[in-house]
Amino acid sequence: MLLDLAKQYSDIIQQIEVERFRVAGASYELRAVISLNDGSKLFVKDYLFLDGTRKYAYHWQDSEGQLLCRWDNAPHWKALNSYPHHRHVGRNGVVESSDVRTLEDALKEIGGQIQPR
Repeated sequence: MLLDLAKQYSDIIQQIEVERFRVAGASYELRAVISLNDGSKLFVKDYLFLDGTRKYAYHWQDSEGQLLCRWDNAPHWKALNSYPHHRHVGRNGVVESSDVRTLEDALKEIGGQIQPR
């Protein structure tokens, strides 16, 4: 999956560093840092638990470490119509509804905002 995404988004991805990848039965844990061609980075945390629940956070920051966007499904913004899925945007971390659910969704959104090589 990660290799397929690296190929598909090779016009914006410079490097992928997998910090942790573990599989146990049907569950997995993925932690990675994706360096993008504009100097920004996408920090990936994606977990699938044995009970079938999933937790993710895709934290995109600029080359100076400032938040551009973070997509996650932590269950604490119940008023949003996409609950528990949401995104934090910009330095102030404004919280909004989000359709992003997967790493591919996040890369697609990022790809629409940065210049390809």
